[in-house]
Parts: sequence; structure tokens; C-alpha cells
Amino acid sequence: MAALREITEAEATGEIARIYDEIREAYAAPYVSSLFRHLATYPGLLEWSWTFTRPAFASGAIQHTGWRNADVSALPALPPISRAKLRSLEVISADEAVIGDVCRTFTRVSPINLVFAGCLARVLRGEAGAMGTVKAPAAEPLPPALPLLPGMVSWEALDPARRAVLDTFETELAGEAFVPGLYRILAHWPGYLAEIAGALGPWLTDPEVLKTCETIADRIVDTAPGILATLAPPPSPAPISAEETGLVLSAIRTYRGTSPQMVGFGTLLLNQLPGN
Repeated sequence: MAALREITEAEATGEIARIYDEIREAYAAPYVSSLFRHLATYPGLLEWSWTFTRPAFASGAIQHTGWRNADVSALPALPPISRAKLRSLEVISADEAVIGDVCRTFTRVSPINLVFAGCLARVLRGEAGAMGTVKAPAAEPLPPALPLLPGMVSWEALDPARRAVLDTFETELAGEAFVPGLYRILAHWPGYLAEIAGALGPWLTDPEVLKTCETIADRIVDTAPGILATLAPPPSPAPISAEETGLVLSAIRTYRGTSPQMVGFGTLLLNQLPGN
């Protein structure tokens, strides 16, 4: 499996590292989404896109818009998983809270990504409309930051069994193999990862579930024009070629598919844990 091209948080330096810090603060989350890590591989693109969207992040408009419009109630529920079952999967007591935090983080981050990606796609396609014509809303406070998470298991550290399980969740992003970070973190618990792959795997090709996920995404992404109307236009064209623009738009389309799954499936996984 080839990993998605990205600049990791550990590799980031200079302006990219500074923006990564601002992203973690704006998301009230302990990591930078692979969407931004991928954008950073195009010289100047992360800086350009963050510059024109940053005011809506600073006010909380993008975040709260994403959260308010994330409705996953139409998805089927997962059956509760008992503590005895978790112990049989080698998930100890302390791990339960960590897995819960992992799920909460992705349900927090993914709706924001969808709003941001919707804004970026419209600007790249020249469909942003009349930007800067509406007064920005009053700032809304963000929730407390979520705790640090275990790192994503590196591809090199994966044994063949976990690689095979992660293949269940693999999709294509900008022509490269991509597995959402939720599952790469949960790969720290191989038994649990295999359990949820068995439960969620069939849904990844179920037309009704995928249609529901599209509806979740549409509701969130369709808020992008309202956000763009409050933002000043970018001061310059995007610093990427037409071919690269196509690749970025392809990546955004993939995120439009995987992000509502992170919102929905992350919520379902959280709800099936004991006490939730």
C-alpha cells in the first residue's frame, strides 16, 4: 500500500509548521488533518488557502457551521460492545477512554474539514460568488481542546495482518492510496480494528449507507457559500497549475466521501463503547 503524499506534523518547518499550529488551535484538536497535510505538498497552496479562510476560523464561523449541520441520525446504529468483549480484543480499561477520545476527535474535525473543503473547491473552480459582501458573524467560542492522541501507526510498522484489515477502509485520494486517520490510529489495537472492520466494512459498499453519507456531506458542504460571502477574495490566484488544481479537486471529492463517514462512523463507534 502506498501512503498518501503529505508533509507530516513532524516534518513541517517554517511557515507550514506555524500554520499547522494555528490549525490545531482552530480545530481545538490535537492533530492536523490529512487534508491539510496533503495540501502542504503543493508549494504555496496551504499558505494561500489558509490565508483567505483564516478569518472564518478565527471567529469560529467555519467550525460551528460544520458542527451545527452534522446530522448523522439517519445512519444505522452499531450494537453495543461489552467490556468483556473489549478485553477479549485486548483493549484494557485505560484504552477505552483513549479510543473514545479518538472517535470524538474525528467527529469534531471532519465537519470542519467539509466546510473548509467546500470553500476551497468553490474558489478553485471560480465559483466563489460575491466574496466579502456580507458582514462576518459575531465570534463564537470554541470548546476545550481534546487531549493528545496516539500517533497514526506508520505503514512501515504495520504487520501483514493489520495491513490486510486496513485495506478494508482504503480509498483513492489524488491518485494515491488513502486510509482515513481514524482507522490508522485504531490500528494500535489490532483485535478491535478487526472487529470494527467486520462491522463497518459492508457499509462502505452499501448503497443506502453511502447515500446517507452523501446527504450528511451535502448538508455541511452546502454552507460554504455563506462562509465565502463573509471572506475577502484571495489576493492572488492559486499557486498551482491547472493539472494540480484537478488533483486537488479530486482529493476534495474523496474527502467529501470519507469525511461524513468519519463523522457518522466515529459517532457510532463512540456510542457503542460501554457507558456511551
